[in-house]
Amino acid sequence: MGLLNYSDAEGQLLAAGLILKGSLEVGTVKPVRCRVEGHDKERRGWYRLYEMPLDSGDSLLVGSYGIWQGADNGATKIELPKLGRERLTVAQAEALKARMAADRKAAAAELAIQHERAAARAASGWAKCSREAGANAYLTRKGLPPGQLYGARITGQGNLVIPLADARARVWGLQVIYSDPAVKAKKGRDKDYWPQGLAKQGHFHLIGLVGRGSVVLLCEGFATGASLHEATGLPVAIAFDAGNLLPVAKALAAQHKGVRIMVCADDDWLQKCRACGHLTPVEAGPGCAHCGAEHKGDNAGVSCASAAAMAVGGAWVRPEFPAQRPADKKGDTDFNDLHVHPAGGLTLVSAQVSAALEAQGWRVATPARAAPPPAPQGEGESAPAGRRQAVAVMSLDDLVDRFIPLDDGTGEFLFDTWTNKIARIGQAVRLLAKGVRWDDVKAHPGWISRGAYYLDQVGFDPSGGDSNVKLNTWQGWPLQPIAGKCDKLLALLRYLCGEDNGDEVYWWLLRWLAYPLQHPGAKLASALIMHGPQGTGKSTFFQTYARIFGDYATVLNQRGLEDKFNSDWTDSKLFLLAEEVVTRQEMWHIKNELKELVTGDWVRINTKQVAAYRQRNQINLIFLSNEGMPLPLDNDDRRHLVVWTPPQREPAYYDAVNAEIDAGGVAALYHYLLTLDLADFHPKKRPPNTHAKAELIQVSKTSELRFVDEWTQRELPLPLCPCVALDLYGAYLSWCKFNGEKFPRASNQFLNLVGRLNGWEKDRYRIRPDGIPIAKQASLVIPSPQALQRGESARPDTVADAIWLGDWCVKFADAAAEYAKGGSWRS
Repeated sequence: MGLLNYSDAEGQLLAAGLILKGSLEVGTVKPVRCRVEGHDKERRGWYRLYEMPLDSGDSLLVGSYGIWQGADNGATKIELPKLGRERLTVAQAEALKARMAADRKAAAAELAIQHERAAARAASGWAKCSREAGANAYLTRKGLPPGQLYGARITGQGNLVIPLADARARVWGLQVIYSDPAVKAKKGRDKDYWPQGLAKQGHFHLIGLVGRGSVVLLCEGFATGASLHEATGLPVAIAFDAGNLLPVAKALAAQHKGVRIMVCADDDWLQKCRACGHLTPVEAGPGCAHCGAEHKGDNAGVSCASAAAMAVGGAWVRPEFPAQRPADKKGDTDFNDLHVHPAGGLTLVSAQVSAALEAQGWRVATPARAAPPPAPQGEGESAPAGRRQAVAVMSLDDLVDRFIPLDDGTGEFLFDTWTNKIARIGQAVRLLAKGVRWDDVKAHPGWISRGAYYLDQVGFDPSGGDSNVKLNTWQGWPLQPIAGKCDKLLALLRYLCGEDNGDEVYWWLLRWLAYPLQHPGAKLASALIMHGPQGTGKSTFFQTYARIFGDYATVLNQRGLEDKFNSDWTDSKLFLLAEEVVTRQEMWHIKNELKELVTGDWVRINTKQVAAYRQRNQINLIFLSNEGMPLPLDNDDRRHLVVWTPPQREPAYYDAVNAEIDAGGVAALYHYLLTLDLADFHPKKRPPNTHAKAELIQVSKTSELRFVDEWTQRELPLPLCPCVALDLYGAYLSWCKFNGEKFPRASNQFLNLVGRLNGWEKDRYRIRPDGIPIAKQASLVIPSPQALQRGESARPDTVADAIWLGDWCVKFADAAAEYAKGGSWRS
């Protein structure tokens, strides 16, 4: 007893082209894979056989076989001989039918797993490719402009890679176009699909964006699609081969409601005759032009294009070449060939496609072509050079590349690599293409493999030396230095420094300006206060200097300083030009905040809709003012260089300065400061003292210190002597009244300050003025010994303390009472 149809089944497999090794394998768990005659080394053939026993004791081989072509496994059932069919019982026939159905289901499941594995590998490989659009030999050969990749990418070996994606932008596979001639020669072809087992059917590459009701062009090849996009500006879907045009057309129509599809066919007019093997036109008739036999050829490009157009209610067009094409060799067939044809060009491509659109009555607005890559950083004036073009919709891959998740405990924030700033997750969600969900982003291999960063790993680090900063908001200097003329700008700065040790001030200030340019991110422990008459050129020079920093500098006024949201002038800033920020007495309470900006290590950033966070302080400040008292300084200030400017000069002087600025003075000043010898300058170098600083310290003094200064300098009609504390406070209140001080200090604050002056005392003492028999306790203020000598009120050796104190307390009280009335001046 044996297999009745073994030889017959084997013959069917061999007739289909399957290359069998040894005996047939029967009852396998999975289909048996094998190579196919006339194909490459990939095992596209398969079979799966079972043994079915018969009542006679013999058996039949049943099952199926086929050859994989894309997503179609080409399943064919083993044909049973007539004798075998007759011997099958009804139950066996039903069992065979069920087995075949189960095989089909298993094959579909296996194929789905294979496609998923291939998609994962493709997505991982795609994420590793570069977007840098350098010169590419393939694109150059195809007549396409340099600097454009049309959504493709480049591998480390220089190969061009085009993704096969679905309507939701998920990558299922890659087409690789080789750049190395040796690789092409070895493989015998210039392109491949990768990885094996990818799903091509219904997947495509899209150049441009498809809008509701818009026109989209559909073609086979990548170069064809790029030429069509260059010629028309319309979005183009690339199906990769003729057999995929119909599935892609259906996918586009399902994803984009109302879309109108114009299929731009390859004109495969010349095919090999199957009888004689010669090339013959296939649309002239069924007979071969050489042998007369039926050629059995087909213009697949046109037939598939027309079928795809019919299925979605679209239209199709084929290229019309301006010259007769040779019939003895394969040549021009597609719209890229028309583009590079000596008598063709993009204009001709555009004209033919436009005519086809007009014939359908499809009017289209002038569309935008695919966005070019960022422009290179320009020379000279800072500008948005290098900034990417804004987009309204992004593909899944592009969005994953652009945004990085931040682990801040909320999951609401991302890092935007286009702007190098923190963004809310809603911004990314709104950029997703239609039908793509956030779950697709989270499932993307690139999103998963890259991981996330903590919020405190986002930082502004121009120096690149902070190991904690993983996501740097620094994007480099926006301006290129250029050697040139900046003599008039430097002369203006020297003029502004005045004649009060002006040379020392000028050179110190120049090095102060140069240091953070030569050492990006350097924080100087000092600041400049420049004040004086209007129109002297203060703003002209320092706003010119600020332009070197671009967006890393800002001008701050009082309104900005008072705003509770401060990110616009603190976040990622290197230079701050503060103009008239503290001009009101009520605003002196922010003096300490400004001090902290000058010397503090950190700055707190409070922005809308994001929790406040801190950033390392790298801001260097200059204060400009037309006021005599621009900023209050402490008596022992060591942080500020203070300059009082001379009067303004003639208009022609400033006209010449502005002309130099317009002629490239900003870049020239940048170059000068970059090459300036810093000598012994360092970030903590103390500024030189100036007469302007001494005057500013004096006018910055609080009312109690000014009162004490005038008292100790004998400028008030009050004796400089021991006195009752409340009498001294009363004299201070009178002084405030006469000097327009609206907000005198409270007595406890005033007396506490006086008691802490060097050498002064405030305590309770026994006093007995002359003529009073009984001493009493009183809270007194006793000036320092030096002040008592100056006031000629020191205690004589022959006088007791109580009497000495008492007598002078009486004298001071009398004088203070007289002073309160506005009495005569006396010492």
